[in-house]
Amino acid sequence: MRIGITGASGMLGGVLATHLSKTHEIFATSRSKGVENKNIKWNCFDLTDIVLLNKWLEKTKPDMVIHCAAIINVDLCEESFDLAMQLHFETTKVIASYLGRNNGKLIYISTDSVFDGEKQGAYSESDLVEPLNIYARTKFMGEKPVQSMCNGLILRTNIIGWTKEGSTSFVEWMLKGLTNNTPLNLFYDVYFSPLSVYDLSLIVENIIKKPIFGLYHCASNDSISKYDFGKEMAKIFNLPSLNINKVSVNSADFKAKRPKNMTLNIEKISLALEYDFPSAIDAIKSMKRQYNNENH
Repeated sequence: MRIGITGASGMLGGVLATHLSKTHEIFATSRSKGVENKNIKWNCFDLTDIVLLNKWLEKTKPDMVIHCAAIINVDLCEESFDLAMQLHFETTKVIASYLGRNNGKLIYISTDSVFDGEKQGAYSESDLVEPLNIYARTKFMGEKPVQSMCNGLILRTNIIGWTKEGSTSFVEWMLKGLTNNTPLNLFYDVYFSPLSVYDLSLIVENIIKKPIFGLYHCASNDSISKYDFGKEMAKIFNLPSLNINKVSVNSADFKAKRPKNMTLNIEKISLALEYDFPSAIDAIKSMKRQYNNENH
């Protein structure tokens, strides 16, 4: 299959490109080139340039596009509404339109942040969406053309992983703090259901093989606070955790408001894929295995 991947030098896109290139022809796009092999064909450009995006689609003729590109800095989105709209909504509309005309499939990577976080328990696909910030609002707006313009699949998720040089992910920030014994303020009142990018790439591989469409929550099979996540990460990486401070998100000085509960109910996707989803602790262990592979 001919698969286009946007944001292909990013944390998820890079892993997807590498993994799926074993069995598919990959057409990767990003601002800068990432992993290279004979089955990955790169075209680097600004995705928000709609003329170039259309040219890329017409030239590569993908059967499927996995749309990973996003502004992952939530506070930056608060200051850059137009850019967030362009990347999360306008580009999605163009890709969905192309695939709708050409009977292709679009997998859109959305976010667990679309809810206000006030619910007790896990959010299901039918729960009311109430974004608290521009990142979540524009990502949710990007879901609309996926549902209405093509054979689309939306994955709301929360991923953890290692990035390439030049940027720092949540777990990289934590590992650096744990290693250097610098203070880490982690929230005891923010809950999420993280998946490692490596586990998500296996799930996407399963999705490609099945004719499933629509909206799915895709996450770990449980929930964990950011504070407990940090403690577990220290344990799994065999590092001291005395430098982890237990704080409330209410004390944080963020530009963008964050939901306190981002726990996702994965019953729908578990049944559709007949897949045994990992736990949050499994996600950390998956990260540790990858860390060992890349550093030894």
